[in-house]
Amino acid sequence: MKVCLKCGAEPPLVSQLCHSCTRDSTKISEIPKILSMVCCKSCYSLKIPGTWLEFDDLDSSVSYFVEDSISWQNEAKKIKSELVLRQLDPQKYRVNVNCQGSYHGLDLTSDLETEIKLKFQVCQTCSRQAGGYYESILQVRTKRKEILDLAVDMVYSELDSSSSDFFTTEAGAVRGGYDFQLSSTEKARSVSRELMIKFGGHVNETNTLVGRKDGRDLLRHTFGVRLPNVKNGDYLFIENKVSKVIGVNRRRAKLIQISPPFRQQTVEVDGLRTLPILDDPLDVQIVSGRGSEFLLLDPFTLQTVEAISPKEWNGECVKALRYGNDTFFIWE
Repeated sequence: MKVCLKCGAEPPLVSQLCHSCTRDSTKISEIPKILSMVCCKSCYSLKIPGTWLEFDDLDSSVSYFVEDSISWQNEAKKIKSELVLRQLDPQKYRVNVNCQGSYHGLDLTSDLETEIKLKFQVCQTCSRQAGGYYESILQVRTKRKEILDLAVDMVYSELDSSSSDFFTTEAGAVRGGYDFQLSSTEKARSVSRELMIKFGGHVNETNTLVGRKDGRDLLRHTFGVRLPNVKNGDYLFIENKVSKVIGVNRRRAKLIQISPPFRQQTVEVDGLRTLPILDDPLDVQIVSGRGSEFLLLDPFTLQTVEAISPKEWNGECVKALRYGNDTFFIWE
């Protein structure tokens, strides 16, 4: 029968050592007593070879650096590590680490301690922001404030959700729209396409020469996004009837009438500029109904009116729009 080579204990054994001797002689993880890291003081990004890693705060940056600096025993499988950080001064941390791992099926722990010395630099992104760097200009134009506000919110949302290297150095309202100075030409081009897909309209891209570097021309791109005055879901008064916008692409809009014969048509967006856009519809109270005959409470006049529902209508919701002195009902 095999026994522990160190103390003579009987199995179970791990690499010819009993569990107790294995725990005494096996160190599943190690870390240097003193480590140095480079961090951006403005955004807490951690400098690693070739790039910077983004973090929300300094503790997160230090924690990642410590975790990445732990050396695990070749035959050990990491289970988890728990860190306790203590900031000694603005440029020094002391970190205690409890490592838990598995070594040939035997659970082992290791308690480590290290001291982190911080060196602060300014990362490329923060340096560019401070210097007013931008590669492109995004110009959003539309005559309708509601659509402009939605488009501007969409651009800011994209900036907030993107990595820190995509930013705006200057942005603000201008006559007829809103301008952004953006740090990335490719991202500006992508945002322009997304605006066009969502709202319709078209994009014009131009560029100007701003210098040369390493023998190459440096170009600054301008993306002129022209958005239509209508959007999906709008109700328009056209040809003495109310139609709903159900689709907008670069230059055309698809409409559907909300009353019989419910026909669809595709028209040029430019032809809709002067048409009245109705306010959002209001809910209608159904007083009574029999078959396709209904008695409805007009939410604008507060009077009951008789109405005929579309053939085979089996919905439960009716809405109303107002144009001039007339109320139009939408059967949903």
